[in-house]
Amino acid sequence: MAPPDPSDSAATFDPLDTATRSEIETMLERAERSTGHPPLSEPSRLAWAGQGGNLVGLVLRSVGRVTGYAQLSWRDRSWTIEIALDPSDDPAAVPRRRLLEAATAEAEGRGASEVRYWVTQHTDDDETEVEALGFRTERDLVQMRVPLPLKGPTPPLNEGFSLRPFRPGHDEAGWLEVNNRAFATHPEQSHWDLTTLMARELTGWFDPEGFLLCESRGRLAGSCWTKVHADRAPALGEIYVISVDPDFQRLGLGKVLTVAGLNWLAERVSIGMLYVDAANAPAVELYRSLGFTVDHIDRCYLLERR
Repeated sequence: MAPPDPSDSAATFDPLDTATRSEIETMLERAERSTGHPPLSEPSRLAWAGQGGNLVGLVLRSVGRVTGYAQLSWRDRSWTIEIALDPSDDPAAVPRRRLLEAATAEAEGRGASEVRYWVTQHTDDDETEVEALGFRTERDLVQMRVPLPLKGPTPPLNEGFSLRPFRPGHDEAGWLEVNNRAFATHPEQSHWDLTTLMARELTGWFDPEGFLLCESRGRLAGSCWTKVHADRAPALGEIYVISVDPDFQRLGLGKVLTVAGLNWLAERVSIGMLYVDAANAPAVELYRSLGFTVDHIDRCYLLERR
């Protein structure tokens, strides 16, 4: 396989360029088939589809074909970079560093004070080129999986609490309030608004029956939102968002909600999945106690410009 032409450079993607868009989508599909995981996060895929979020795309070509794509998104002056590469290229010659350099320069040129770079399925080989550009490791996101149905008894729901499905058009405001309280300091999950939530409700995978709300005397205490990845082989059932209002924490609701969500998923898939911050030791221990094991780690690198 011929290495990428070093004279090639990353060009800004024009969303109206349908031919290039089709090339990028074909490469993203090949990358997902090669690794078994989407190369772009869900927020980036939604932004790509025009369903919310800001983005700038950079395309790298070699010998006339797309060999790499970098997508940048932002909120205020904090920018995030994700990179996808053509899996058919020689791994020793992939253009990741050139794309990362170009994407970082693009973000900084637009006034970024923080630049985050997410690497899916992180390996130790990623470290050298990232650190050479001034990035440092910020956090690890662990994907864990468990066979379904779960083994062992289902924990009981505390007296005075009840579970019911989410009601579209009725529960959005209440859920957003609790979610943003529960994730007040979380870099991705905090500050959701109705537009962010509705973008998910309009997806093909959204099922309100698998979006479980826990209430106490009419007040929302927490929730477990599930997602079925029917396009995976085998299909996966994800604990997509789980949150407990700070006023109701330390009552064991996290475990109850997790098990309730997994039990719902077990009627549809044979593998459960979730993501958890590696630094959240109590949550990692809870999931291990339910039988989860680590599938892979996604790593976030941070570059600060003050």
